[in-house]
Amino acid sequence: MRRLHEAGFDVEGRLLQGEPDDFIAVHVEAEGVGLLVMGAYGHSRIRSLVIGSTTESMVRRCKVPVLMFL
Repeated sequence: MRRLHEAGFDVEGRLLQGEPDDFIAVHVEAEGVGLLVMGAYGHSRIRSLVIGSTTESMVRRCKVPVLMFL
């Protein structure tokens, strides 16, 4: 985050507790988050279809852009 601040970006990171799929979506909306940045860890396609992932859920549920990185 330090590098982003040095580059002139206003960023904030938080470590929060709760069920990720529900809590992140609620937090994004309540706090007026403009961009959600998340890691997208590689899983097999079958596992993704059966279990899903928090990142995929956020892409579907959040009304703001979601930036994913591997």
